[in-house]
Amino acid sequence: CVRACVRVCVCVYVCVESCICSASLFFCFHRSFPEEVPKVVDATVTVHSTDRGVTRSHVSLLYDTPNDAEVIIELLMPVQCTSDHPCPLFMTQTNHRKWASVGVSRGYIACIYPGADANDQTDPFRLAYPAATWGLIARRAWLASRVLDYLLTLDNIQHQHVSLTGHSRNGKQSLIAAAFDERFTAVIDSSSGSPAMSPYRFTSSFTFSEDPYGPWPNAPPGLNCSCPRNPTDPRPKVGQCCWWLPSVENLSGYENMLPIDSHGLLGLIAPRYLLSQTAENDPCDPSFAVERAYLEAKKVYQFLGREDAIRIRWRPGEHHGFEVVASYFDWYDLSFGRAPAGITVDDVFPERLLHFFNWTRWNSSMSTMHNDPPSTSRTTLQDKISWLTGEMDQPVGLVWSPAGSYSISFQPYVEEMLHRKNELYEVLDGTAKMTISFGRGLVGTLYYPETANASSAPLTGIVWLHPYSYQEGFVESYPKDTHRMPWELAKECHALVLAFDQIGFGRRLLEGLPADFYRRWPNWSLLGHMIQDVQSAVDALKAPRGGEVPDGEPLSAFYHNHTVPPVDNVAVIGYAMGAIVAVHAAALDQRIDGVAACIGVSPFKNQTRARETGGNVRLYEWHALLPRLGWYAGKESDIPYDYDDILAGLKERPTLFYTSSNDRLVDSAAVDVMLDSAHTKATGKWKLTRHDAASNKLDDEMQQVVTDWVKGAFHK
Repeated sequence: CVRACVRVCVCVYVCVESCICSASLFFCFHRSFPEEVPKVVDATVTVHSTDRGVTRSHVSLLYDTPNDAEVIIELLMPVQCTSDHPCPLFMTQTNHRKWASVGVSRGYIACIYPGADANDQTDPFRLAYPAATWGLIARRAWLASRVLDYLLTLDNIQHQHVSLTGHSRNGKQSLIAAAFDERFTAVIDSSSGSPAMSPYRFTSSFTFSEDPYGPWPNAPPGLNCSCPRNPTDPRPKVGQCCWWLPSVENLSGYENMLPIDSHGLLGLIAPRYLLSQTAENDPCDPSFAVERAYLEAKKVYQFLGREDAIRIRWRPGEHHGFEVVASYFDWYDLSFGRAPAGITVDDVFPERLLHFFNWTRWNSSMSTMHNDPPSTSRTTLQDKISWLTGEMDQPVGLVWSPAGSYSISFQPYVEEMLHRKNELYEVLDGTAKMTISFGRGLVGTLYYPETANASSAPLTGIVWLHPYSYQEGFVESYPKDTHRMPWELAKECHALVLAFDQIGFGRRLLEGLPADFYRRWPNWSLLGHMIQDVQSAVDALKAPRGGEVPDGEPLSAFYHNHTVPPVDNVAVIGYAMGAIVAVHAAALDQRIDGVAACIGVSPFKNQTRARETGGNVRLYEWHALLPRLGWYAGKESDIPYDYDDILAGLKERPTLFYTSSNDRLVDSAAVDVMLDSAHTKATGKWKLTRHDAASNKLDDEMQQVVTDWVKGAFHK
């Protein structure tokens, strides 16, 4: 039944069962709205003025509720909008009033309604309907519909041309309102995040993004989603609590168990016009998640013959800023037939996808390659890995790049945008942080104890590899617990930690777009590039960092004469995607003295639970990490190697394999079998430690287990 509902939402009109999708979304996130729709019994204009061709009014709306709920809206009406010449309607929330002013200049009647943090007048309705279990976001969406009830009584508004938009949590409510009220004929979602334009299945902890638990453990008191709720009584007790049903929190880490995800909202909006406006490095609205939702919703629009009615428009930067509001009204003009003759959606909003990888097209260009896989008996494990990941025949790059401050590629505004410190060298709580350049044009951050320097005894070197965090790379957008991993490792393990954005993530997002990457290197793979970057990171940790830059200044001058301590052992530690990279890198580079793989490593050859975990298609197509793996779809037993071979091959190198029976990225039963096989294949003294946790999150438990492992493995 659950699976049927999900299928219905992907092709909601195909099955003619949109009511099931609607009911499931309601039950999962909201449970119930008021059983009645209150009528507007009075509308009183309290402010009225006309200036520069625009009439501005404040209208007090009185509703037929037990407590006479009242709402005050603001209307901005161009004077040319009359009953003889009605105008389209634009609705938004109080804190986006400036957007309304743009709409008025484009000939729209604008309504600013009080459904925002800055002006929330929804609480009287919560009090009027105590049986409703709706959360704050849904209540604001419901308010938009109640305001629209009044607006559609005005004869100078084009009733068939009603637009709505909002940013962030206001984007959430805009999608909800449009999904459940077909009178909204065009909607723009601006960085709405999860669970809205970004489904929980593609955000959450393993992407360093928002999960059902909420954004972070110690949320500010004024943050709405931090409010406590009674799990057995989902009705909100105070006005600002909470965004969703409290039961949603229980699915943190189990997002695949949601009966439906937020892409269902997009299916319900079809075939009406929908534009997602989001930022390439938005920490709240990860680009990969947005794109996955878009591609699923597009199937509905295609079936209805309205493929041109849905688009994504990317903007630079992060969550706030760089909005081109004029383009919002370009979209609405196209939606309402107001654009100049001959102008189409494709002219103004051409489809641009960041992460989409056309595996079929790539495969057709490689048709002669997969006929020559490595022989099972005649090649080494390293040969097999190199074949599957593809081989790059160009130089790796410089070990160390002492070429002056500009070569360090440090731009404070970029660091600030990615929520990193904005100095080349600085100290926080006894831990030094230094930005360096290395390898193939890479930029990384070193973390180490403040008291350590070039004359100190060698430290343990650590390469930290982040998960599927496209938006900000190695920085946690929504940290789940007290400290971020690189700081914790440097501080607790007395280590020199190098963290950097892997190709296609964070500052390197555009560098790793699959379409561009595989055009440049059709025989290579993103995973192969990531492995090479780890090798460059090991080079950087082990290299002497001194000498002069070309302008004759000592390199240390750029870092206020601070120097970096030497290292002896080097460990690679990865989380989720980073764990996959870590074990592959360790298999190919004997200089790596130990490896910790935390969550997300699932056998290639066992695809029993691929429907739930994403299986190999997640690696060879969705994330485009390892395209050649797709050649073995349906014949996985022929894959040249698996993780048991890698783990067994690490032999006496210390290895931590951190798992969770609740890790939705892996088949836990298959992992158990794989580890048994690795133990059987291993020769000599096998130094693998397994830790099975309750959660797949990077939380305090994972940090403690990893730091304890480093101390035990490398500290004398």
